[in-house]
Amino acid sequence: MSSTPPDYAAFFRSMLGEWEKATNSMGGQTLKSEEFVRMLGGATAATSHAQEAFRGVMERALAAANMPSRAEIEDISARLARIEGALFRMEAKLAELAPAATEKPAPAGPTRNRKPPETPEG
Repeated sequence: MSSTPPDYAAFFRSMLGEWEKATNSMGGQTLKSEEFVRMLGGATAATSHAQEAFRGVMERALAAANMPSRAEIEDISARLARIEGALFRMEAKLAELAPAATEKPAPAGPTRNRKPPETPEG
């Protein structure tokens, strides 16, 4: 009399497994076909050519606007990193050579510029 409710999760897992098998089979067959490989190679080449053309157009537009290109920004960034590294090494060397130079000496007392008034002797 008491029937167990249907297991929808098991049904879903079964359907998902079947779908995965069918997709893998179709994908494997598609990748084996010579036409698909040629089409994929052509699409990759077209994308590469389009990117190169866009890069050229962008460089010319930036040059016309008197702005640096990506390559110039990367070059400046690398040069700045080298300069910062050199400065860091110089600071470290200076700290090694003159540790007392970084400490400020205690301020000297005030200088006496005026002599006290002379007292009359008499």
